[in-house]
Amino acid sequence: MSVAERRRRRPIEPETAIWLVIAVLGWGLLISLGVAMFSSTPRTAGFDLELVLRAGRAIAAGTSPYDPAIVAGRSPDAVGLFYSYPPLVAQAFGLVASVGSGALLVGLGVLATGLFLVTVDRLRALVAPGRARAGFVIAAAASAVVSAPFFFAVLFGNLDALFPALYGFALIGALSPRLADRVTGGVALALAAVTKLYPAGLGLWFLVRAARDRDRRPVVVIAAVVAGLVLLGLSLLAGGGALWREYLSVVSVAGRAEIVDGRNLGPAAQLALLVGGGSDLARTIHLAVAAVAVVAVAWAAWTRPDPVESLAIAAAATLFLLPVTWVHYPAAMLPFAAAAVLRSTSVAGAAAPSARAAIRGLLIAAGAIAAVALAWLPLLWVAVGLVLVAVHRSIPSAAQPQGGGA
Repeated sequence: MSVAERRRRRPIEPETAIWLVIAVLGWGLLISLGVAMFSSTPRTAGFDLELVLRAGRAIAAGTSPYDPAIVAGRSPDAVGLFYSYPPLVAQAFGLVASVGSGALLVGLGVLATGLFLVTVDRLRALVAPGRARAGFVIAAAASAVVSAPFFFAVLFGNLDALFPALYGFALIGALSPRLADRVTGGVALALAAVTKLYPAGLGLWFLVRAARDRDRRPVVVIAAVVAGLVLLGLSLLAGGGALWREYLSVVSVAGRAEIVDGRNLGPAAQLALLVGGGSDLARTIHLAVAAVAVVAVAWAAWTRPDPVESLAIAAAATLFLLPVTWVHYPAAMLPFAAAAVLRSTSVAGAAAPSARAAIRGLLIAAGAIAAVALAWLPLLWVAVGLVLVAVHRSIPSAAQPQGGGA
């Protein structure tokens, strides 16, 4: 019997079989729920994507994607639906404006999941090359769909569904010595930042890391800047400067929006809600929150030697940079959870089995708390904290820095 035949006939491992069942059940639930909600009246699935699609159709029709009332200075409700992305997002979706909403919702989910699994497999090759590819990819696909933030990002068609992959590529860029990986990480960082703004905090991490490791070329930073300038140039060539002036007006007006709402899990909004304060109080509190987040990014980049833990702390801090944080934002922590699991397979020392069990237990608890957080959203921050603890526990006992290039 040939080696290929033996591989084909090798029985599936019990753990992989369990993950496969979870993946089938989880994705089955997501698909069935998505079909039901998309078919309902009013439609309750894909509404975030529909908002972006309407902006793209406006661009295709030669009109502005922005609400003229907001451009004129009327403050919106932050929890209301209004287009506030940079013009290039609408311009990109203008290219597919004729495609049906349902097909694009499915396409976004497939793209987000596929790219995330690509990053997971590359992390496996970097961190635990001895780990079987198929088994871990199946586990990652199952873990993603049972993660409430990612589940709802795909269900609602929010662009944050792509962020586990984009943050994952940034992590790969921080770990890998390969030029292609670092360039890809920079491009991913640029795409994330020009879409949602808050991932630009990762750029600060790479800048500080480059200053800390003075013998390193800041390839990720250079690639991010170049990619950002190219995207900006293409946008200006396609639509001129008028759309960007409107965008700046929208950003300015949106800064005065009502942000105190139970669905906004941003710390400032939740604290204001707790004490019965309004949006003015929340915005004042957020100045301190954002300052602490910026300091946390720089502190992690300079002081934490392990690049996975350092970037994970920075990634979590970026979620605090904006005054509005939605339920799907913490999906960006998925690649760091995957890295923790991968590293747990090679934790050195006699305590390795208990360390592996602790890391997995922490991540299972994070997933469970994220699901329970649907009843009280601030619990999502507890889930994020548990992911960071799991990443810390996965640091190799030899404490040898891995990668860390910027």
